[in-house]
Amino acid sequence: MTFAAVEAPLGGRALLAALAVAGCTGEITDRPYEPGMEEEVPGAPGDGEAPGEEEVDAPDDGEATSPCALGAPGVYTPFSEPGGYPSGPVDALPWFGIASDGALNPYPAGDEDFSGYGEDLPTVVECSDDKGRRSHLDVTAGCLDAVALSASYTRGLIRANEDGYFRSLALGYAPGDAPHPIKWTDQGIEYRFFHDGKTGDISNPGFKAFARYRSEDDLFVASWRFDGVVQIQRKVCGEYTALAVDDGFGPPSPGVWHSLRFEAVGEDLSLYLDDALVLTATSSSLSWGTAGIRIDSADGAYIDDWTVYQP
Repeated sequence: MTFAAVEAPLGGRALLAALAVAGCTGEITDRPYEPGMEEEVPGAPGDGEAPGEEEVDAPDDGEATSPCALGAPGVYTPFSEPGGYPSGPVDALPWFGIASDGALNPYPAGDEDFSGYGEDLPTVVECSDDKGRRSHLDVTAGCLDAVALSASYTRGLIRANEDGYFRSLALGYAPGDAPHPIKWTDQGIEYRFFHDGKTGDISNPGFKAFARYRSEDDLFVASWRFDGVVQIQRKVCGEYTALAVDDGFGPPSPGVWHSLRFEAVGEDLSLYLDDALVLTATSSSLSWGTAGIRIDSADGAYIDDWTVYQP
């Protein structure tokens, strides 16, 4: 499917002031989607390193731990707790949050469409310095807010940290196992985004997706950058390797909605942009992990329809 251009009634950066006025710093509990909440209606060149060179990566604002040990001090991982973790493809273990009693929350049911936060918007979903708000995701750099662009359109608004970074990981759970997020094997991640232009020059600015993310040092990442480069990279023990690169694809246009989809099935990796397959690669380095979003130097961008699914 394709998405038509949608005019945002209030620019992302303008909404930052509105969030402050709305007092979005109070404690918000993780609660399930309530029937009757408004459903989402789908909306229909920068500086950077040369293609294939190592992606610059700032530390996540998270706890410690890497799969070169999955326990290296100062290296963030969502898999730091001792014990066994549920593992398998997304169709066997869908993306659900979990309550403190170990029961699954109905929201997001595989799709974070920002419809589960009530009608009193804007509100904070989670920030990297306040990581206990939601069980189904972990913002490791910056903040994520739920905003209403009109009476019938809700979206996510990203607020980058002071260095220009935004990152968030999906955390899924099996019933009765609150300490251990799922280690997905076959997985796909997709989200839509809308931006007003580059807001800095940090870390090859653009829109990216993680697959099989074990730690900040071990992951696959697919990128659509403001300098027009698209690529799939592997990062193992902190070292990036470019697996597939197109340095002439062109940047994502401002002022319209785009989609980015990244799939990992067996050893096969596939990147789709605006629903078209643009790159493929193979790698046997990482067989499990979680999925996530990374956005660099695009403060105030909107995201929506963040799904973790079975390819």
